[in-house]
Amino acid sequence: MSSSETGAVTRRRPLALAAALALAALAGGCLQPLYGEGTVSKVGGNVRNAMLGIEVPEIKGLVGHYLRNELVFEFDGGGAPDRQKILKLTATTSESLEVITVDYANGRADSAVLVATADWQLVRAGSNEVVASGQSVVRAPYERSQQRFASLRAARDAQVRAAKNLAQLIKARVAAALVSG
Repeated sequence: MSSSETGAVTRRRPLALAAALALAALAGGCLQPLYGEGTVSKVGGNVRNAMLGIEVPEIKGLVGHYLRNELVFEFDGGGAPDRQKILKLTATTSESLEVITVDYANGRADSAVLVATADWQLVRAGSNEVVASGQSVVRAPYERSQQRFASLRAARDAQVRAAKNLAQLIKARVAAALVSG
């Protein structure tokens, strides 16, 4: 490379850096935090306050039980004072088991994956107008053992993990739905 070529390259680098910084500064003003104070929800107020007003009735099944507890915690943080519930989130859960590996010597499954599905719907409490709905699916792998209690405990832990993951997915989708027009 000759000296004239290196001079042109070194002059282009600061220009490219300045252009990238200018573009980032312009794009930075376009983003709005989802849970920020200025983010307005469809049901009035900001998204955080709207989520405090979501009631979660009982959900059938063991995964449903854990899911309801996690959703209540996700929506109000576990310690918010009682507020008037303006929205209601109803959900149904289902689960299935996928066997991943099998020990062919004794015909037992060594590991499995719990597939948990939640169909949910967010409605206004008074009018039953649907605000948002969806389906969320998670997978929770676990190891199975020849010891029965260890396998049962691993399966229960997978159900709890699946419920936590479902609650986080549903919370994010509800918050996004509350903001979207």
